[in-house]
Amino acid sequence: MTKLVSLPCGASQEALDWFATSALFEDAAAFILRHVTDDQAKRAVTAGVASGYVFVGSLPEPDQTNVLTALRDSFAHHVDAEIYPPRVTARMDDPEIFVTRAKSLGHLAAESLASRGPDRSPT
Repeated sequence: MTKLVSLPCGASQEALDWFATSALFEDAAAFILRHVTDDQAKRAVTAGVASGYVFVGSLPEPDQTNVLTALRDSFAHHVDAEIYPPRVTARMDDPEIFVTRAKSLGHLAAESLASRGPDRSPT
């Protein structure tokens, strides 16, 4: 089953959507949850994960910015170290397809942050 992580895209009210299989989604959702500090937002994300989605744009600040920044700056390393470490990719056929797909969430987060403009981008 395909699951969704939706990132905000500036003032256009459109979203940047990242779809993943259940296992990859669960790993990404756990990473996102580690960067949410607001208790009510944590409960909302947890409920969304159970239904197969995470809407980062619905997070309050500063959690929204913290999640997007962590995805942009740290998710690729998380993919290499935790989701698809060398001991796992060594046994896979065409691992670059899976690794690139996973890391694309970080690229979407960078696009999301860039779309905010200078007044809302993290420093």
